[in-house]
Amino acid sequence: MRPRPLLKTCLLFTFAWSLANSQTAANLEMTIHVHDYAGIDPGELAEAEAFAARILHEAGLRTQLSNCRFPLAATALRGCAATAGGVTHLYIRLLPEPMAGKLAASTTILGMSVPTSHGTFPVDAYVFPERVGVLAEQDRGPVSPLLGAAIAHEVGHLLLAGNAHTVTGIMSAQWGPKERKDALMGVLTFSRRQSEQIRADVRQRMSGSNQRTHIAYDERGIEPNRDR
Repeated sequence: MRPRPLLKTCLLFTFAWSLANSQTAANLEMTIHVHDYAGIDPGELAEAEAFAARILHEAGLRTQLSNCRFPLAATALRGCAATAGGVTHLYIRLLPEPMAGKLAASTTILGMSVPTSHGTFPVDAYVFPERVGVLAEQDRGPVSPLLGAAIAHEVGHLLLAGNAHTVTGIMSAQWGPKERKDALMGVLTFSRRQSEQIRADVRQRMSGSNQRTHIAYDERGIEPNRDR
């Protein structure tokens, strides 16, 4: 099956799956603000966000997505500039390579989350779309599934306490051929245990708590692994 029909099939599966599981995520919701500094094609970004939303929905989390494209038009300034939404609002910033290089010099790193002081809920992460695009080109596949999975991975770091990296799966620190193929097929997802932890974290955020004092969060990144 060629990549584009496969992508459409995965998106149709996303819609059907979401309808079947809407009840699971009905009471757990996070708002994800995607700030696009990289100038991604709007259609491609929408597809990536659909993949990310499906991955998070499968973990039991409903998401509201808000897009801001920079530089901002004057009419969009008020909505996009606001960053005081509380700990149920997450901010994913898509950075072009010149900005990405200042944060992560190694071009194999596809994204990273931002650490906070001990016990406080993190809300900020970065994804580097141009690096994701290079990886997709190497596999001769579409960018959107990988970009969506990278966004979901970084959201995972914001919602999972401590060292959330695993040997395989979406929270693997190094994405090998299997992870990249699973992303394309729409089956690169959180484990059951990770999903439970994500739901517990979101419940605490929604309860009005601003801190999770018994667990510290760490900065984590993601990079490809071409050997697996």
